[in-house]
Amino acid sequence: MNGIDGTERTDGATATGPGMLRRLLRAFEEAAPGEGLAQIADRLGIDRTEAADLAAYWVRKGRLRREEIAAVDCSGCFFASRGCTTCPDDSTAVPRPTLVALTPVRPRG
Repeated sequence: MNGIDGTERTDGATATGPGMLRRLLRAFEEAAPGEGLAQIADRLGIDRTEAADLAAYWVRKGRLRREEIAAVDCSGCFFASRGCTTCPDDSTAVPRPTLVALTPVRPRG
């Protein structure tokens, strides 16, 4: 079978085929603590955008849980990330980048 760039793959799975979907899910299940989508994509030899699309499939199927961790940065205050509401208005609040965590969900049964 051909890879995403038309080259022959040695593992028998195309980048977009069911084999790669299963490999990506298995990689998440076996991932080391702190290993993210970028590292998994690199390990599997696929483009990070492609890996994100494949992960989105597993999120829709309920096999990966997607959690967004974000808060406003209230002048760099530590408590801003803990839901502090002492800022008088939103004029000092600056949106921070969102951290997205993907974790495997074990099937029940």
